Amino acid sequence: MGLRKLIAEAESLLREAGVDDPKIQLSKNPDYGEVSSTAPFQLAKKLKKDPREIAEELAQLIDLSKAELVSSVEAVGGYLNFKVDWNKYAESILNEIFEEGERYGSSKIGEGKRIIIEHTSVNPNKPLHVGHARNTCLGDTVARIFKFLGYDVTILNYIDDSGTQMADVVLGFSELGYSLDPPEGMRFDEYCGDIVYVESVKRVEEDPILAERRKQIVKEIESRGGKYFELNKVIVERVLRDQLKTCWRLGARYDILNMESDILGYRLWDEVFEKLKEKGAIYHAESGPKAGCWLLDLSKHPVLSKEGDEVLVKSDGTTTYIARDIAYASWKLGGTSKDFTYAIFGKNPDGTKIYITSGNGDIQLKLSKIEKVINVIDVRQKRPQEIVRYALKIMGLQSEKYIHYAYEVVALSRSDAEKLGFSPGPDQQIIHMSGRRGLYVKVDQLIDMLKKRAAEEVAQRHPDWDMNRIEKVAEKIAVGALRYSLIKPDIDKMIVLNTEDMLKLEGDTAPYLQYTYARACRILEKSDSQVSTNPPGSLMDVEKALLRRMTFLPILIQEFGENLLVKPIANYAYRLASEFNNFYEKAPVLHAEESVKRFRLGLVKAFTIVFGNVLKLLGIPVIDVM
Repeated sequence: MGLRKLIAEAESLLREAGVDDPKIQLSKNPDYGEVSSTAPFQLAKKLKKDPREIAEELAQLIDLSKAELVSSVEAVGGYLNFKVDWNKYAESILNEIFEEGERYGSSKIGEGKRIIIEHTSVNPNKPLHVGHARNTCLGDTVARIFKFLGYDVTILNYIDDSGTQMADVVLGFSELGYSLDPPEGMRFDEYCGDIVYVESVKRVEEDPILAERRKQIVKEIESRGGKYFELNKVIVERVLRDQLKTCWRLGARYDILNMESDILGYRLWDEVFEKLKEKGAIYHAESGPKAGCWLLDLSKHPVLSKEGDEVLVKSDGTTTYIARDIAYASWKLGGTSKDFTYAIFGKNPDGTKIYITSGNGDIQLKLSKIEKVINVIDVRQKRPQEIVRYALKIMGLQSEKYIHYAYEVVALSRSDAEKLGFSPGPDQQIIHMSGRRGLYVKVDQLIDMLKKRAAEEVAQRHPDWDMNRIEKVAEKIAVGALRYSLIKPDIDKMIVLNTEDMLKLEGDTAPYLQYTYARACRILEKSDSQVSTNPPGSLMDVEKALLRRMTFLPILIQEFGENLLVKPIANYAYRLASEFNNFYEKAPVLHAEESVKRFRLGLVKAFTIVFGNVLKLLGIPVIDVM
């Protein structure tokens, strides 16, 4: 074992020296040691002594005769610094990596616990744009990491197949004369989003009669009967199948597709509605602009109350999306006696089944013992999500388990917008997207643009490759470039995508990470020597730095379970790649003396294991040759 074993050993040495609660952390400066302890500062308060004096005393008391990794302990300014026998430490680190392989960095902290993660959840009336892609990539990355930690992860995709946005599309096909067959060469989701939806919204704004017809369609969809309801089902399924192709291209997978209409059809909302009434949390407005509506009383909430109470049921009897979200959230936390039945919708690319809620389904899936419910929804939904949490708390459910994983939106640089056919205004340097205006950059469109440019570069580097191989590698480069650009920033920062930066082979980019992995594979491929975990002599600083970085992964992944932050893992990937490339430049492998060569090959092989694990967690496609 590597760092974890070192920390455990340092803690044990301190306990044997009489410290009940040893505090061990990584040293900020490895020149002073690999780990250090602040125990003297804690003891100083209790013993009323100078921490420097306590540190000196403890350093003298620590018995290193049974230590395996720790070579010395030094007292410096009240800290205790633990230095290691690097030959033994290096061997311990490499043995741990080789023994655990694809599980290196994982743990069992999630065993027997279930995490529900909902992500993507795009209205089934258009293709995914790059803003949706950030949701999908973040949600998929969070799911990958929790699964790596041993949790039983169930991934949901909420399909909002009711409401105004669907009525707009149904109106286009039923009243405006649009055919259900898209133009040749156009996918159905693009046809709905780019043509039918945009035109319907425009016409409704101009024609009060069509606006009234749209209201009728909304009610009929919610009533789950009639020609509009049946047409809506056809549209939703066709769009959804196209959307999933895009999600799969990004590397995502799903377990359950929850149809919003089924929240009403299975009467989940009815049950929640009665519970809220029993709690006195909702009331019927008898007068004023919201007369005839049922509202959630927010007067006791310190923040939500400032914007007034929230409508859950409109005067015409239709529910708002917040009402349906409350019912859905209650189901996730096991707060409803009613449950869905399911049918098989299809399979993910990995062969696992995708289930969909269905009134005609005969499959039951019980979700129980929920540890967390994580909802990946953009920051603009902060208030609605807080309303949902508040309603859950009123009903006596464990609302603290319901987590809004909020992220900022995505925009496009001016240069990329122009390349994709948009015409920004003279002062418009970034382009924000709007589905209602048809102004958005489709995920597939952006990946294809990245792929084309990557293919040109790959073809120049490998003139002997056939087009099929070039296309496969270019696809991986394009997907990696987009995913990494969407997940590496802080989630509370807006992203302005720039494809020129995304495809660079230098700097903090996915192609740089992929190229580094391929470089390591190439070294192993060229050698026929056996690898070794036993250093033949003193280690170079670049070897120590690479080992130090690799052994930190298990600690970093464990911290994710507490902070849910993807950025530190993305940062780790870049730093690990940089450490390897520094090692590559300064420590020859293939031309080194044989015993040194075998040990350095061990370092390279360990790097491919650790780095491969990190890339897979981030969803960045691994490339052996680039």
